[in-house]
Amino acid sequence: MNYSTVPEIVLGETPEIDVPELAVSYTRSGKRQFGKITSSKDAADFIRNTFGEGQMELQEQFIVLYLNQANEIIGYYKHSKGAINATVADIRIVLATALKALAVSMVIAHNHPSGNLKPSRADEQLTDKIKQGSSLMDVKLLDHIIVTKEGYYSFADEGLLGLDGLNNKEQFFVTAVERDLATKKEHNKISLEKLAASFGITDKNEVKELTELAIVNRARLLAHSEGTVKERFQRIVELYHNQVNLSHRTSQSILLQQYSTPAPIGYLAGVFCEIDKLQFNGGFALEPSAGNGLLTIAAKPERVYVNELDSFRNHNLKTQGFANVWNRDATKPFFDVQRNFKAVMTNPPFGKMETEVMFDTFPIKPLEHVMALRALDCMAGDGRAAIIIGGTLPGMPRAESLQARTVFSLTISTAAIM
Repeated sequence: MNYSTVPEIVLGETPEIDVPELAVSYTRSGKRQFGKITSSKDAADFIRNTFGEGQMELQEQFIVLYLNQANEIIGYYKHSKGAINATVADIRIVLATALKALAVSMVIAHNHPSGNLKPSRADEQLTDKIKQGSSLMDVKLLDHIIVTKEGYYSFADEGLLGLDGLNNKEQFFVTAVERDLATKKEHNKISLEKLAASFGITDKNEVKELTELAIVNRARLLAHSEGTVKERFQRIVELYHNQVNLSHRTSQSILLQQYSTPAPIGYLAGVFCEIDKLQFNGGFALEPSAGNGLLTIAAKPERVYVNELDSFRNHNLKTQGFANVWNRDATKPFFDVQRNFKAVMTNPPFGKMETEVMFDTFPIKPLEHVMALRALDCMAGDGRAAIIIGGTLPGMPRAESLQARTVFSLTISTAAIM
C-alpha cells in the first residue's frame, strides 16, 4: 500500500494566510498622580479609598495595584465584584493588564465584608497561582492585602507564601550582609551602620537585629552544608570569628534583656537535640523564646515551631519558613501543645517575675526559670532539651543558690537536658 506524504518544507510560492495583527498601545496620562507606597499600610489605605460609600461591607471586590520600579502606583484595576463572601479573579486578565501597563510589580487585594481578616485556603491558593504566573512574566507580586472597614491583613507581613512585601529595604540589607559574610569581608559597627543607611535603615537596634538575622541565615546554610558534624561546626566557628561583634547594647535590648546565643553553641545544642534529623525521623521542635532563630540553625525551619514577643524579631522569624511563628507569653502554660515536641530548645531572657509561680509546690520567681519549665512542659516523653539558664556559682548568695538547685531538680525530674 502506498501512503501519500506531505513535504515539511515547500520551496516556491506559498499561499497567503490571513492572520489578524494585534496592535497594543499604552498611553499614560500625566494628569493623575497616585503617589508611592512603601508599606502594607500605605497599600491598605489606598485600596480602602477605592471603595465607594457602603461598598466595603456589601460584597467582595478584587482590586490590583500596578507599580513601577520606584513603587509608585501606575494605576489600579477593579478587576471583579462578587458575592458577600466570594469573588473571582482571572489570572490571565490580571497579568495582561500588568504587561500592558509596563508594571514592574503589583499588589493584589480584596475585601472581606464580614470583617474577618483571616485568609481562606482559596485566598492562599489564588495568591500562589498569581505569584507563579507573574514570575514567568517578570512581574513581581509583592503582597496580597485583605481589607476590612477597620483593619487589614498583609500576606507579606505575615510571612505567607514567601512574598517580599513593599518594605523590602530590610531584605536588601540582610542579603548584602549575608554576601559579605560569605566573602569574609570585614565589618565593624560603623561600617555596618553606613551599609544599613545606604538602604534607608538608620535605627541602630534594627541594624543589630537585621545583622543577626543575616548571621542566622548564613549559619543555617553552613549547618546544612557538605561534610561531617565536626566539619560543619568548624565552618560555623569560623563564621563566628569573622562576624562583626554585636555585643553592644541599645537601650531597648538592655531593657528587654535580649542576649543572643553564639551560632556555634546553637548548632551543638541543635545536634544534641537531634533537630538536624527531624526531617528524616519525623516530629517537630519548639523554641519558645526564639529571638532571631539562632538556636534553630541545625534544623530545617519547616520542622520547628518558634515563639517571640518582640515584634521586630517576630517579623524576622516569619522570613525563615518556620512551621509556625507564635506571639505568646512564654511565662504562661502552652496548654495546647504540652508533651508534644521531640525537642525543646530555649535561651530565655533573665529577670524577675512580679509574682512567684508554683511548680510542684516550689515557688519560682526568676523569669528564665519559669520560661524554661514552661518549655519543658511541651516536650514529649522521649524528647530532648537544650536550655540555657543561670546556675550556681561560687560566692552566690544562699537564697539564689537554693533557687537554682530547685530549678535544676525540677528540670531533671522532667527530662534529661543539655
